[in-house]
Amino acid sequence: MHIASALDALPQQVWKADAQGRLLWMNARLADALNRPALPTPLSLWLHEDDRAAFAQAWGAAQEVGRFELEYRVGTAWVLAQAQRLPGSALWLGTHTDIAARRAAENRLNEADAVWKLALECSGDGVWDWHVQAGTEYYSDRYLRLYGFEPGDIPPTPDAFDARTHPDDLAQMACDREDHFAGRTPLYRNEHRVLARDGSWKWVLSRGMVIARDAAGQPLRMVGTHTDITDRKRQEALVWQQARLDTLTGLPNRRALREHIERALALRQMRGDELAVMFVDLDHFKEVNDSLGHDVGDALLVQVAERLQARMPADAVVARMGGDEFTVLLATARAAPEAERVGHDLLQSLSEAFDVAGERVYVSASIGVSLAPRDGSEIEALFKHADLALYEAKGAGRNRVSVFTPALHEAAQRRVRLAAELREALRLGQLSLVYQPILWLRDVTAAPRKAEALLRWRHPQLGDVSPAHFIPIAEATGLIVDIGDWVFRTAAAQAQAWRAAGHAGFQISINKSPVQFLGERSHRVQPDWVGHLRDLGMPGDALAVEITEGLLLERDEAVSERLRELRDGGLSVSLDDFGTGYSSLSYLQHHAIDTVKIDRSFVAGLESGGKAVALCRAIVTMAHELGMEVVAEGVETEAQMLALQTMGCDWGQGWWFGKGVSAAEFEERWLPASTCKS
Repeated sequence: MHIASALDALPQQVWKADAQGRLLWMNARLADALNRPALPTPLSLWLHEDDRAAFAQAWGAAQEVGRFELEYRVGTAWVLAQAQRLPGSALWLGTHTDIAARRAAENRLNEADAVWKLALECSGDGVWDWHVQAGTEYYSDRYLRLYGFEPGDIPPTPDAFDARTHPDDLAQMACDREDHFAGRTPLYRNEHRVLARDGSWKWVLSRGMVIARDAAGQPLRMVGTHTDITDRKRQEALVWQQARLDTLTGLPNRRALREHIERALALRQMRGDELAVMFVDLDHFKEVNDSLGHDVGDALLVQVAERLQARMPADAVVARMGGDEFTVLLATARAAPEAERVGHDLLQSLSEAFDVAGERVYVSASIGVSLAPRDGSEIEALFKHADLALYEAKGAGRNRVSVFTPALHEAAQRRVRLAAELREALRLGQLSLVYQPILWLRDVTAAPRKAEALLRWRHPQLGDVSPAHFIPIAEATGLIVDIGDWVFRTAAAQAQAWRAAGHAGFQISINKSPVQFLGERSHRVQPDWVGHLRDLGMPGDALAVEITEGLLLERDEAVSERLRELRDGGLSVSLDDFGTGYSSLSYLQHHAIDTVKIDRSFVAGLESGGKAVALCRAIVTMAHELGMEVVAEGVETEAQMLALQTMGCDWGQGWWFGKGVSAAEFEERWLPASTCKS
């Protein structure tokens, strides 16, 4: 049976309305009663004119609480209207129940016995009748069976069910009763839990009214009903849980964390405690996610959450902010040392291998800490300062705890200033390139045929700004795309000049970061490097593009396509810092790589022999087997150079051969003066 047919078969009139009370849909029973009006139509238009004001007032009040209940006449027929706002929507679903018979009975019995007035108004609920001053209370059969009892099982006293009321609900129930007894509320209304016979707790809505008072105005008799609202409360609890708990890990989410911090800040002044807000961010989680899949990544996050919780002290809160970001809240008399202790404990726990879907996975974490009241007494200030400390922890090498200091705030302000000034640096001619020679190791006395272009920034007030400082800023702000295109064009012009000066085949390498690749994708016009070389009359191999393994980890088709375009255009592609990333070897068979560059950390260990020699030799052998050349970075001693020559490494680069210098100095020192033209 279709839903519409099922709703048409109900004895009630069913309708859907918007927040303004306009009918948007109705079942056949209501449509027939209203002579099938055109929709939408205001519900109030169809009410008895004497009921419209009450409807408007009740409908307006219902918008605050999400529930609506009122008796009114549709035409001349009395109905009980009940409606509830649909979850996550501004629309309402409601019913009209025919209460004409009940209203008629009410009119007949009102003077005879007011006890049944409320019972009839709440037909179908359990009814109670309390003789307040006599200390007796009578319960209907339906009332008793609501809790699993039969008539005669419970003595007729108010204490019988008050004793079965949940202790946490007693105070509010007493308060609501007193408000009604004192005349402050026209009706008694309270929601509480009652212990049923089977040991379960039932949520009930208790409604009632005093129907008789003595000469002093004290209540003599009160009647009312109990309505089972357990299912409604269960749904409300589920909605509350979904709004405040992370669905993957079950931890409090960002919203719940803010509530915890607000309460902790309010209590801090009374207790004198300090607070620590700790941002915990996994290192290299994206690499795990991309290489092993999102299912493994999610399973890893669940295990990380379990380890974090297992290491939490009493009363601490750990929440998931999203992605691989977690937050810990500590409240203690001495927050700084406690946060340090907990932080190092967490790092130790996370450093141990995770067994996820049959894979042994290793991750580490970086932790940033802010303290209240030292670093602020508002949530946003604590978040901001914890984030700055986290930035410091990652910049210092990851897998560490960093506590916020004013110096970090000053460094952040410097980054903001540098970002603003970097935007003008290119236009003002403050950026330049220096060139570091790359020598053919089989004849290091010959003039170099390769060089790497390195970007420099000469600031008018600060002097030389380290690339380690301004390149991350350029990447974070998106300036890396325009700067990178300038580097390419400048290096291309220099390669053209040196080739024209008689150095045929000279090649200049330029670095291109993953952020630069991804940033170009969002530009309306992508830089046409291949076309620019063609316009210069230069072959593609005049430039080599150095990429890091992080780019290949993106597994982005647009990135792969861009790499193919460069290589199809004749540009060489080098894999920089080889051996330091995640599963390095797996990428060599999936991507067209011309050259691998052995990371300087391996070259530095060549003089001591052992593993460094074995690793470098393995890289050289493997690259040659795959048809690639090898460049060793960071060559700083003759012994390192000789070791690389012995194992057959093709090219060497480092301070032993020369530092990066300007084009003019490069020509003077490295290229025959008789054939060079500036």
